[in-house]
Amino acid sequence: MSPTFESAAEPSASAAMRVVNTVLGLTSTKRHYNSLDWMRAQYLRRAYPSPAPLTRALRRLCTVEELEVDGVRTLTLRPRSASSGRHLIYTHGGTYINELARPHWWIIAALIRATGATVTVPLYRLAPEHSFRETYDYLAAVYRLVLTTTRADDVILAGDSAGGGLAVGQALHFAALGLPQPGHLILFSPWLDVTGTNPAIQQYDRVDPMLAVPGAVEAGKWWAAGEDPKHHLLSPVFALPGALAELPPITLYQGSRDICMADALAFDRVMSDAGCTIAFKRYPGAFHVFVGLPWLRESRAVFADIRQTMPAPKTAER
Repeated sequence: MSPTFESAAEPSASAAMRVVNTVLGLTSTKRHYNSLDWMRAQYLRRAYPSPAPLTRALRRLCTVEELEVDGVRTLTLRPRSASSGRHLIYTHGGTYINELARPHWWIIAALIRATGATVTVPLYRLAPEHSFRETYDYLAAVYRLVLTTTRADDVILAGDSAGGGLAVGQALHFAALGLPQPGHLILFSPWLDVTGTNPAIQQYDRVDPMLAVPGAVEAGKWWAAGEDPKHHLLSPVFALPGALAELPPITLYQGSRDICMADALAFDRVMSDAGCTIAFKRYPGAFHVFVGLPWLRESRAVFADIRQTMPAPKTAER
């Protein structure tokens, strides 16, 4: 059976969601992702980008510690009050080629309010200048550093889009290294297959107001740097069942107007077949990484769900 999706006019989508879908459809983002000439001209000759600065609201909410891990800038945000003892590692999206943007800070702030967690933000190096292999080495170093202060059970790996794929990839990589598994994964519209070969994608591509398959696949090739795009650290949907079975519980939040929905459905199936715990929560009419606008009704529902469903921490930070 072909997967189903809802249109932006679906009554269960909020009015604000429908408006945002319309506005996004008027921007040039999707057109750019449909043009490989534009992608190559924009990214292969660029000056390396900088991440968006922290918002004032986040600085009021948290203390900020900045350090270098393996030579890469890494930020840790600690709530000034009501800390829960959890530690969340958040990897941002951007098809592995774009830096952390202002909406990512909004997501992180909402997660801190929902969980009381300390959040470490690894500003991993991007393609096409860098590749996935050096990033996974760096992320393992970040994880080891977090484990010096926090039990693995109290660590949450989270991310959006490409960063959601990285969250799954990290858990697979950490298991292969013999490191203890984190307690939970939170995935927002994760990009779980860089190959773009799922035949169901085209149905979502037609209604996605932001992304298109050709540019995403090109970005995935840059990130892979010659490796098979079906490698499990690039496309976790192709991981072996035995590796998937080692993953901690996963909560996946996905909108229906998003090309990533096809692979989220496939990932849900392979996870269930492997006997894993996954809660797959779908939002009709929602665009890619809709939680980046935390004021939307659907986004508020996501963060309320996280607040209610995350297990209590085992211990406070050491």
